[in-house]
Amino acid sequence: MSIFDKTLVFVESVVAPMAAKISAQRHINAIKDGFVATMPFLIVGSLLLVLAYPPGTGNFFLDGWHSLIEMIGQKNILAPFQVSMGIFALYAAYSIAYSLARAYDIRAQNSGLLSMFSFLLAVAPVQFIDDVGSVMSVAYMGGTGAFTAILCGLLIPELQRFLRDKNIRLKLPDAVPPKIAASFDLLIPVLFVSVIIVAINGTLASYDLSIPSAIMEIFKPLVSASDSFFACLLAVILIQLLWFAGIHGSSVVVSGILYPILIINLGLNQDALAAGEPLPKIFVNPVLDFFIFVGGAGGTWGFVVLMMRSRATQLRTIGKMSIIPGTFNINEPVIFGTPIVMNPNYFIPWMLSPIINTCIVWGAFKMELLSKIIALPPWTMPAPIGAVMATNSGTAAIVVVLCVLVSVIIYYPFFKIHEKQLLIEEQAAEKQSGEQLKPSNA
Repeated sequence: MSIFDKTLVFVESVVAPMAAKISAQRHINAIKDGFVATMPFLIVGSLLLVLAYPPGTGNFFLDGWHSLIEMIGQKNILAPFQVSMGIFALYAAYSIAYSLARAYDIRAQNSGLLSMFSFLLAVAPVQFIDDVGSVMSVAYMGGTGAFTAILCGLLIPELQRFLRDKNIRLKLPDAVPPKIAASFDLLIPVLFVSVIIVAINGTLASYDLSIPSAIMEIFKPLVSASDSFFACLLAVILIQLLWFAGIHGSSVVVSGILYPILIINLGLNQDALAAGEPLPKIFVNPVLDFFIFVGGAGGTWGFVVLMMRSRATQLRTIGKMSIIPGTFNINEPVIFGTPIVMNPNYFIPWMLSPIINTCIVWGAFKMELLSKIIALPPWTMPAPIGAVMATNSGTAAIVVVLCVLVSVIIYYPFFKIHEKQLLIEEQAAEKQSGEQLKPSNA
């Protein structure tokens, strides 16, 4: 059995079933749906951060940018950032609980509100300061509060489900309107949550900890390990293998598993930028979206350009149909139209191109040829533009072009083999068609 056959068997028998189970798991789906719901806040907030911190001075454009910031006021620009990206974990706590509650057929709005209540009580208990009044900290409402938001979003619906199954609820007379009765269903859960969270925070305070800081300490090794070349490479390989089997690899690996960690990495970079400190993290979503996967999974934009110039009608047609979607990182027409899925002819370039690009991109970040990521543009942004916006650096466009050229070189020999096969088939079909059109001599 060849290496390709062994790999295919492994993907079909181990990776694909595991991915299918992960995709169908309700808690994973709740986390994925919850963070997807926060995307508009993340995108707008992080782009405002880019606007508020111009990359430098020395030319007319950058000097004008600085003057504009001084005129508007940096604090005014950052105000929407603070209530979007700055407290996105609060929105995530609501939306994760809302999604899981719907899966359990529990009142979703109640779950979302109770999750927000528990999250705020855990990460930002009100403090009273002389001459100031009551103060609520937002230190753990951004990326560093993501894990706490996930726990609140998952545990609250589970608590409500337990109380529902045990019929533990405040019973009101039948004459009470249903909506009012539904709101009173939160009384017992609110009491439970208040007692539990206050008790835990009180205990942790003696160790100079709080719930979110303790959670971050627990997950600190995971966050540190996630920001490594091997973690990035493993994610890329899994995404590629799943897509080759016909499963949406990015949805399973990034949205379902890595997203909270990558958002924490982004938040840490943004906090460091605001504090004037070196940016600590490399592995954030745009590394995949705009550098490694230019044109979509597999880095297929360069391959699409090759197909547009093909002599084979099938490839040329697919290339022309795919160039516009591919420019916006949507490459299903290429993956399923060529096809690449389950096609042994393209397995090597499909895996090799993103792996080589991962090495190039990571090396560029480590050698500080690239500024680290501070923003989260929409993943449908054309790669050079998205990369520049994510890093606030023009050098990013050069690295993107290099990755495209590498993909073209790797795909080219396999593309030519496929093109040659299709040309033979098309010529045979034309010949057969011509013979059928010849008049009979009978």
